[in-house]
Amino acid sequence: MRELYAQPNPSPVEVARRIAGALDAQTHAGMQGPAVATCLGALVEGCAAIERDGLERTLQQMGLPPEPAAVQLAAGLRDRAEELIAQTGQASRFGDLALEAVGTTALALATLSDSGAGLLEVPLAAVEVRFRSLRTEGELHRMAALYTGHDLDRAFRYFVARDVGDFVGGEGLPTVSDANRLEDAVAAHCRQTWRRLALGEYEPILAEAHLLDPGERFEVLQPVVASGIEQGLEQIAAGVAG
Repeated sequence: MRELYAQPNPSPVEVARRIAGALDAQTHAGMQGPAVATCLGALVEGCAAIERDGLERTLQQMGLPPEPAAVQLAAGLRDRAEELIAQTGQASRFGDLALEAVGTTALALATLSDSGAGLLEVPLAAVEVRFRSLRTEGELHRMAALYTGHDLDRAFRYFVARDVGDFVGGEGLPTVSDANRLEDAVAAHCRQTWRRLALGEYEPILAEAHLLDPGERFEVLQPVVASGIEQGLEQIAAGVAG
C-alpha cells in the first residue's frame, strides 16, 4: 500500500483491491459483527413499521417531525439502531461505521439514488411508498444489499483515512483535497458492490425478522450480513466492484 499511495494518481480500484486482499480474519469477523447485523435489523424493523402504521405515524412514534421525510426517517432509523446496539452491549468500531451506513442507506432508498441526491425534495408520500414496496414486492434483500454496499463504503473510507495521512504532501497525494478525493473514490467504488450481491435466498428471513426480539434478531440476520460482506470483499479484491 505504501508505494501505491506514494505514486502519482493512485487508482481507487487498486487501492481498494489491495486493502481487501490484506484484511485479516479478525477484521473480516469485525465487519460482520453483531452490531452490523443489528443495524440491518433496525432497517428491517423500520420497513415493517411503515407498512403497518404509515410513515407519518412511524416518525411521530420516533419523536420526529414529518418533513423533510427522507432526512427525518434516516435520523430516526440511525437512532433506533444506536439504541439497540447500546441495549445489547454490541458497540464496536465497525458498529459505529454501520450506524453511518444505516442513515445513508435510508436516504438512498428514500430518493431512489444510491448517493441520496435530492433528499430534501422527496415528499413524505413518496418515501412511504418506497419503503412499503420493499416488503410488498419482496425487495428486502435488495435493501440488505444496498446496506452492505454503504457499510463497505464507510469501512473502506475508514481504512483509507487511517493510512493516507503520512502520504499527504507527496507525489501521490499532494494536498489534503487529493487525499479526500481518493477516499471518496475508493468508497464509491466499494459502495457499488451492492448491485452484484446475491441475497435473494434471505428474503424470508428478512421478512420475518421484525417479529423477533432485538436480542434474537441480530443472530438471525448475521448470516445475511456475513454473506453480503464476504461477497462484497470478494468483488473488491477482484477489482470488479463498480
